[in-house]
This record gives sequence, structure tokens and C-alpha cells, in this order.
Amino acid sequence: MIGFPDLGEGTERLYSAFARYPLPTELDYCEHCVTPGEVAATRARPLRLLTADDLHPLMWKALGTWGDEAELKHFLPRVLELIADDEVHEEAVASIFLGKVALLWRAWPDDERAAIETFLGAWWPTTLSEFPREFSAFSFLESNAELSVPIKPYLAHWETREDEAAARHLAWLVADLWFGAFTDAAWFATLEHWVEGSAVTRLLNAAASTASTPDAAVELSRARELLDQCQTAEEP
Repeated sequence: MIGFPDLGEGTERLYSAFARYPLPTELDYCEHCVTPGEVAATRARPLRLLTADDLHPLMWKALGTWGDEAELKHFLPRVLELIADDEVHEEAVASIFLGKVALLWRAWPDDERAAIETFLGAWWPTTLSEFPREFSAFSFLESNAELSVPIKPYLAHWETREDEAAARHLAWLVADLWFGAFTDAAWFATLEHWVEGSAVTRLLNAAASTASTPDAAVELSRARELLDQCQTAEEP
């Protein structure tokens, strides 16, 4: 069952669960693909003080040309913290790292998997609380699907939000989502069905009527119009 704890709580649980993986003393990387400077940057300061720039190459290259599973686990809490804090400015890099985790994490110990699930639950409200975000709401849901984490609880939480930022995430999703064009995966069908439902219409209408700026009002109203057009086009 996904909960929605405080992000700080979720972050601390990550660090606690993965503290058993110290920084490897022996370096394992391809000298043709990884530079000594890139490796040195990940060891130049304590884990919690590493920046997105320090860890950017590792996010791309972990498990391929740089390090093993234990090294990935060592850096995982800080990388996830940076993504959730919107410090990673390339969405593709964040998605690639999460994809690596998705390949492995179901075989990890119970406390590690529970820590990741708790962190994801804490990350979601943070995502909806600020718009725009480097790592979009759609990318968050897509990554959770890769991790085999059901997205319905996230959508149910979205329905409870009355803040403009959450509504603008929704407007972006409606405006940029070409229904059925991305994938035929079950999670996407769940998302598509939800977007076409009454809750989304209600949220967009309410947000448009109380928008803080004219531009936001236009953005929200346009999303509502696009949703109407999609629904009309599907009618027999």
C-alpha cells in the first residue's frame, strides 16, 4: 500500500536502508568510457553533499561501464534525493538511472524495497506541489510503472489536490498526451482512462476559475477544451 509521508522522512529511510553499502575502495570502470575526473568527482565529498553534476556520468554509466550493483546501491539514496529535489536537469538521465534500478530492485532485501516504495510515495506530492518540474508527473508515473509499482494510488491522490500547481501538471498532461500513442501497456491504459474521467474535468474547471494569472487560466481552459475534443472524437 503506497503512503504519502514527508519527503524528508522518506529520504532518511533511503539513506538508512542503503547505508550497508560503503563506497568501494577498488575502482571498477572502463577507462575508455569513464574518465578519472568523473570518478574523482564522486569521491570528492561526502555522499550527501554530492551534486547532480558530480553524479551525472554515473547515472548514465552505472552497471554498464562503471561499477557494480553494490556501487549503484551506495549512490542510490543521493541520486534519488537529487531527482526528487529537481536538481537533475536532464529528464532522460533521471529516467535511465531509474530504469537501472527497475531491472534489479525486486530481488533486493525487503527493507531496501520498502525504503524505495516509501520514498516514491513521499516524492509524488512534492512533484505535484511545484510546476514546472524537470522530472515531470508523467515521467514519474512512467518510472513507477517500470518499477512495477501501481499508479492508481498516485492518481487517487492527484484527485484530492486543489492547488494550482497540481492542476497545471494535469493541464500539461492533457495537452501533451496523445492518447494511445505512447504505449499499449496496462499502466498507460489506466492513466488514459483516468484522464478521460470526471475527476480530471472537475479539477481543470475548478483551477481555471481561480487561476492566479491570465496565462495560467488560458493554459487550464485550453486543456479542458482539448479534453472535450478528445471525448467528442471518441463518441460513435
